[in-house]
Amino acid sequence: MPPVALSVTTPAEQLTLPGDRPAVVGRARDADIVISNPKVSRRHVSLEPTPDGWVARDLSTNGMWHDGAQVGSVRVGGDVTRLRLGGADGPEVVLAALVPAAAAPPAEPTLDELETRLAPSGGAPNPAQRAGRGATPAPVPAGAHQSAGVPAQRTAPAPVPSARRKPPRWLSTVPTLIWLFAAAFTIGALVALS
Repeated sequence: MPPVALSVTTPAEQLTLPGDRPAVVGRARDADIVISNPKVSRRHVSLEPTPDGWVARDLSTNGMWHDGAQVGSVRVGGDVTRLRLGGADGPEVVLAALVPAAAAPPAEPTLDELETRLAPSGGAPNPAQRAGRGATPAPVPAGAHQSAGVPAQRTAPAPVPSARRKPPRWLSTVPTLIWLFAAAFTIGALVALS
């Protein structure tokens, strides 16, 4: 099973850990995730990927709280896990294991896509026909997709990790270099023509 990414939200930032190595949350500058708060230890929490998901382990002297109780470690499940560092009123860290894209359910088709699929062979309806139609898909009842006797659970959709990487910093100088080259070429051409 490929490693599952972990979304980490702190008071200062939101980032995604890829799942290939552990990460340390703490006050120290060399921590992977830095939280500048006096309640936070230099190395406060270790976030460790395991074959079963992620585990948050307390490394601090001030403790880690989950659901109002001090804990030594917490398994990060499918739902959002909220931790408090250094006390029940300490800074909050929100953890969420990200579902791989292959396991995510397919997106619901939009009304335009449904109209395209259902359009008669004579062509698509004109805008006046579409506006007068008033047919919208009926909402699915809350219990329609659950087993008998099992309560429905509503969960927020997991944030999708960005597939695009940041370009290298040197690429930001390319527009300036192009402009300088064009300006030099123009000045050279004017000097040659005079």
